[in-house]
Amino acid sequence: MEPFGTGQRAVLIWITPDRPRLDEMSELCRSAGYDIVEQTGQSRDGPDPHYYVGPGKIDEIGALDVDHIITTGDLTPSQTYCISHRTGKRTADRTRVILDIFRRNAIGPEARMQVEIADLRYQLPILKEYIHQGTLSERPGFMAGGEYAVNYYHDMIRKRMTSLKRKLEEERSRRGHKRALRRRKGAYLVSVAGYTNAGKSSLFNALMMSRSDGKASDVGGQMFTTISTTTRRMKGGRGCLISDTVGFIRDLPPWLVEGFMSTLEEIFEADVVVLVLDASEPLQIVSRKLSDSLEILRKGGTRGHILLALNKMDLIPDPVKESELREGIMDGLSDTERSMVNATVSISARNGTGLDELLERIEELLPPLMKVGLMLPFPGNNEELVASLRKYSYIVDEGYSNGFLTITAMMEDRWAGHFIKRVKEAGGKALPEG
Repeated sequence: MEPFGTGQRAVLIWITPDRPRLDEMSELCRSAGYDIVEQTGQSRDGPDPHYYVGPGKIDEIGALDVDHIITTGDLTPSQTYCISHRTGKRTADRTRVILDIFRRNAIGPEARMQVEIADLRYQLPILKEYIHQGTLSERPGFMAGGEYAVNYYHDMIRKRMTSLKRKLEEERSRRGHKRALRRRKGAYLVSVAGYTNAGKSSLFNALMMSRSDGKASDVGGQMFTTISTTTRRMKGGRGCLISDTVGFIRDLPPWLVEGFMSTLEEIFEADVVVLVLDASEPLQIVSRKLSDSLEILRKGGTRGHILLALNKMDLIPDPVKESELREGIMDGLSDTERSMVNATVSISARNGTGLDELLERIEELLPPLMKVGLMLPFPGNNEELVASLRKYSYIVDEGYSNGFLTITAMMEDRWAGHFIKRVKEAGGKALPEG
């Protein structure tokens, strides 16, 4: 199925107007490439079982000069069929729009596989509904060929999903091995997480060691610009790695969240999660997004510390409002949610304000370091050992004299014993402290 959002004209329909949800849906549509020319709907207790809105309203909408009908909520397969059949227009719901954005932004092979699985999972019940209605063979260009072609297509979808899931599990296992290897080498992982469009990728780019370490995350002012996980070396003395991955959003179907679990694992398994919020939004929205994000982290069994980064503070120049914002956010959390947040920092990823403090808070949340002095013959075939020291510890001082290299480094206690042993095996020694 080709993506819906191709810049064609669309109408966005709602039931019981919810301004934050409507604004969010408008932004999703824009990111998917739709041109929303009109918004309309009905105030009602719940969606119509056939047409989402009433049959009279759907006839009005069907007469509009648009190519697509988009609903702010999710549709059942029956509603998708009924709306499309009655109006003759292509129909999309919230999940369909999100999948279109995912497909537009999926770059790496793992991301493309995850999106394809989710897309096929979405299509299956709709296909079954069209089979049930017995009209597939009457729709030119959509499964023409009768029941045999429909069943063949249905079987092909399931086989393709099975194949993709097997490949994705292999990729998930490979990523798990890489994480385990990083831990054995003493490298810490910091993950940037948060609601989509909060400035995660901007912060990730600002905290990268340098652009020469690899491609930065895309920043386009649209939702879900990051689908694949990007990991680079982070600024600071710990040699930490920092990752940017797919953003959060509320009310996603559980099967869609599950489909991206291998990507989200980079967040759940991180040593520190930097949870980014757009602090320039109204307090009620900020609190709701924070609560949604913490719930996802809780359900994922997040193992690391959570550092709350209130981003876009350059848009809140009043220090009184900044103080009120911090208090209001924390007051809006439950006791369980409040206990999950280990520290809070106000930043602006765009202009760099507060990033030094953010790096300090990350440092404080990681295990403490101890100072170790080492002296070893050099080169003496010890280049690899010295490279490991430089990569996995914070070098305070380094000097060379009479064939010996003297290094003073800061490292975690458990790694100090490891390197002292290796240095002694190489003919060197540990120096007394001070």
